[in-house]
Amino acid sequence: MTESDEDWNPTTFGYNLEEKENRTYIRFFHKDWSECNDHFKHSSFCWPLLLKGLKDYLEKGIVIAFENRA
Repeated sequence: MTESDEDWNPTTFGYNLEEKENRTYIRFFHKDWSECNDHFKHSSFCWPLLLKGLKDYLEKGIVIAFENRA
């Protein structure tokens, strides 16, 4: 990301892979928010929606048009 809202600048997001019982788990994170403001709450709500969209695309081929996303 090259530009963002000011409160995103100190944050970091990514993932870690963990192998456990012959499975690989992926754990996403978005950390280092300076405060629990409205932007933090909105972002925390949107991440699960985006990941659900990715899951549906990978498993079922479902594509949700940008203008139809919540």
